Amino acid sequence: MLEVGPLNAFYGDSHIVQNVTLAIGQSEGVAILGRNGVGKTTLFKSIMGGGPRVVGPVRHRGENIAAWPDFRRARRGLGFVPEDRRIYPHLTVAENIAMGRHATRPNVASYSVDEIFALFPMLADLRGRLGFELSGGQQQLLAIARAMFARPEYLLLDEPTEGLAPVIVEQLVHQLIDLRRRNGMALLVAEQNVWFARMCTERLYLLDSGRVVFEGSWAAFDSSADLQQRYLAV
Repeated sequence: MLEVGPLNAFYGDSHIVQNVTLAIGQSEGVAILGRNGVGKTTLFKSIMGGGPRVVGPVRHRGENIAAWPDFRRARRGLGFVPEDRRIYPHLTVAENIAMGRHATRPNVASYSVDEIFALFPMLADLRGRLGFELSGGQQQLLAIARAMFARPEYLLLDEPTEGLAPVIVEQLVHQLIDLRRRNGMALLVAEQNVWFARMCTERLYLLDSGRVVFEGSWAAFDSSADLQQRYLAV
């Protein structure tokens, strides 16, 4: 179980995440929805120890890891694909994937690079291509493949469909469903694409102005007809 909060996060005097509480069970898929600027990215960075000043607990299997540096959280089993992907531009696809070894947990065997290519066949033909030579969709798959190298227990994806063509988004859905099935991995995905989030997860939290304004199943979300118009419509 990954349990967050009540958690508050700050950049300077700006109070971005406000008393957010959420929980993700083992092998569960959970979406974080909300417009741009409501705090989704800051929440993910707070969980990973990636920048903001954080007040409140982040518990993994009951242990509070809120004071841990980000690399220890990664080696605890939290994988993170940030919104900007952070591909190494002058490393090859294979070398980028191999960088995921630094997040390997004790007593958990990572994948090999060849096993990752079997899971992501689109990347296999790009093995020797440099990071800066990839399209946006290829970079997104590479970022996920790199995070999967260490077999994370929880995978956090921040806006994974941003800038991707619809056909790539659909392929990504099937890829994530397959990865969850193969690995028993839990998924926490921050998204504005409601269709994508729905296909990948079982329930959701809805954020507005740094606060949770709804949590529940997709069926409960659908039964509240005004939620999308009030909190997601542009």
